[in-house]
Amino acid sequence: MTLIVDRGAGHQRTDDGSTLENETERKRIDVTDLHAAGIEEFVEESVDTEYVSLEQRGARTYLVLEE
Repeated sequence: MTLIVDRGAGHQRTDDGSTLENETERKRIDVTDLHAAGIEEFVEESVDTEYVSLEQRGARTYLVLEE
């Protein structure tokens, strides 16, 4: 599985070079090759949050973890 960290708009630079940090960091884990029961088991055993969702981008499916 691949872990992707999406810093989103909360980490964009402003015109003066400072960083905006008002949004939470979202982590995406590529779960394309797992079946639904495998994803559920992975979340129960390996994830520290209950705030998860699935996101499809093209042919890939990602488990999105909200911090």
